[in-house]
Amino acid sequence: MDIQFKLNDNRGIFFIMQDTRQIAELDFEVKSNILNAYHTGVRPELEGQGIAAKLFDEMVKYARKNDYKVIPSCSYILAKFRRNPDGFSDIWYRTEDEPTGDACGIKPKGS
Repeated sequence: MDIQFKLNDNRGIFFIMQDTRQIAELDFEVKSNILNAYHTGVRPELEGQGIAAKLFDEMVKYARKNDYKVIPSCSYILAKFRRNPDGFSDIWYRTEDEPTGDACGIKPKGS
C-alpha cells in the first residue's frame, strides 16, 4: 500500500489508492509553519487494519521534515497525540483552546 501525497494552495492530502479508488485519506491545511490536520478517513470495510496509522505516521514525518507544528483537529489525530504527548511534543501545536477533534466529524470509538 503506497501512500501518495498532494499539496495545492496550502491544502494537502496523504492518500492511498487501491485499484482505481481512494480507500483512505488524511487531509490538512498549512498556513505559515502550522499544519492543521482536520480529517482522517478509511473505507469502513478496511477499518482496523492500521491504514490510518500509516497515514498518521507519514503526516508526522512530513511535519518534522518541514518544521511544522500540528493542530490535531481530527479526533483520530488528537487521540494519537494524547496517547503519547511526549512523543509528539516537538510538533504538537498546543494552546489554551485545545482542539476537540470534532472537525473530522467522526467520533472516536467508544464515545
